[in-house]
Amino acid sequence: MWKRLGQWSVALCLALTAAGAFAQENGAVVALSAQAGAMPIAPVVPIGQTTLQQGLAQLKATYGLKHVWLRDESDGAAPLEAATSGDTVGEMLPMASLSKSVTAIGIALLVQQGKLSLDAKLGDLLDTYSKQHGKPLDPSMRELTVRRLLGHRAGLPTNGFNDPVNGLYSGLAIRRVGGNADFFNYLDAGDANHSTGKQDFVYSNVSYLLLGMVIEAVSGEDYATFCQTRIFRPLGITDAKIPDNWHLLAPFAGWHMSPAAVLKLWRVFDMRHPTLLGASALRTTLLDTRPGPIASGRDIYYTLGVFLQPGASERSYRISHDGIADFFSTQSAYYTVVEKTVPGDSWVVVVSPIPSRSQFGPMARDIRKMIHQARLLP
Repeated sequence: MWKRLGQWSVALCLALTAAGAFAQENGAVVALSAQAGAMPIAPVVPIGQTTLQQGLAQLKATYGLKHVWLRDESDGAAPLEAATSGDTVGEMLPMASLSKSVTAIGIALLVQQGKLSLDAKLGDLLDTYSKQHGKPLDPSMRELTVRRLLGHRAGLPTNGFNDPVNGLYSGLAIRRVGGNADFFNYLDAGDANHSTGKQDFVYSNVSYLLLGMVIEAVSGEDYATFCQTRIFRPLGITDAKIPDNWHLLAPFAGWHMSPAAVLKLWRVFDMRHPTLLGASALRTTLLDTRPGPIASGRDIYYTLGVFLQPGASERSYRISHDGIADFFSTQSAYYTVVEKTVPGDSWVVVVSPIPSRSQFGPMARDIRKMIHQARLLP
């Protein structure tokens, strides 16, 4: 029933049951005897884990990768996780644009607490804040609402990757002002302190930079502190940080997390099991498709820091995002993808170096097949 999602595509893992010879009992593979009850099989290495590890080696060879980290979580099954030889499962890695989901959750929390309205305007929210930072807000940005910023519909400059001629390059902004500079410095360094006023979908890091400022202005807390105390700590996530020199990118690309932490964070987006955000908050943010699809004829929406493909009900949908971390010439570059199907699988992959853009889709399909095979019964 699902349509192709392009480079953000996520597949439903098929639950297959072998007839007669094997079955599952309490999540473990068991052998069936005609004369006795179920007898558990306890392989030294879990069958799915072996399949996943083999798949990573193939992925590395096919796409010319040096490093791959992959974690999959499926409803009612134990998680599977693997990394290429020489790498460590559970490493904290740059999440790049997946950081937007952290910022979006922070905004939704403030809305849920009644401290912020989705229709509040930047001119009201950031007036005092901008004066305190000595950077008055451009008049063209004063009428922008939180809702438009969340959905990339604020008429703000896009990224260099999307528009090489007119787009903004975060690496260049860092070189101009330094990675630990104030958020407002990014606007100056990239000449991004203006809006065209248009409301069509244009993906822009600036939208989420401004939302990071909104979090600070409304909560009265530093952005990183707010996220650690209001989001990660309640979720039991300890492996998330903004490294030195990444502060300038924090609200849209600065977070480093382990693959397990990313998937734990994204459990917040599950309408079936609300955690930090209640069902009402998720309904009015994550599942709100009223602004329209990202492009005509496509049933894909950008909502709460994620791309959303609705299903048959509010308890059936797919969300995804990818990101590129290539801001520092002295550091390795990474490509990250996370996809979550409700109900179904959630997986995240981080690879280095970054594949060519034409390989994003094929690589996602190969990962999907790999996970499918790893979840099969023997």
